[in-house]
Amino acid sequence: MRGARDRGAVTVHAAAVATMLVVAALVMAQVAGLVRMRHRVAAAADLAALAGSQASVDGADGCEAARAIARRNGAVLVSCRMDYDVATVTARAESTPWWGVGWSTEQEARAAPDFYLSDPP
Repeated sequence: MRGARDRGAVTVHAAAVATMLVVAALVMAQVAGLVRMRHRVAAAADLAALAGSQASVDGADGCEAARAIARRNGAVLVSCRMDYDVATVTARAESTPWWGVGWSTEQEARAAPDFYLSDPP
């Protein structure tokens, strides 16, 4: 009668393995979302620094231009510093809370006009 006692044991193990696979897939999807957010913030910081530097060269407020570009790219400008026409910015984004925990990431970027790199005449 050993066979009657073991009925359903495989079902329990299969359900446990399926549950673990679903949990692993959810965790991997959330980690991928965090990596994507980090790349998005890095791009927003780079673009904001470039916009700030170009605006400064054109005679406008570099930090205001950087703030607008960061916002349009889904980030918030945490800090902005203009040294002549060189823009140094820090952008931040926050994720929606997952299981009660929210994540945030910051990226710093610096940009200068192209003529800063050219040799003097």
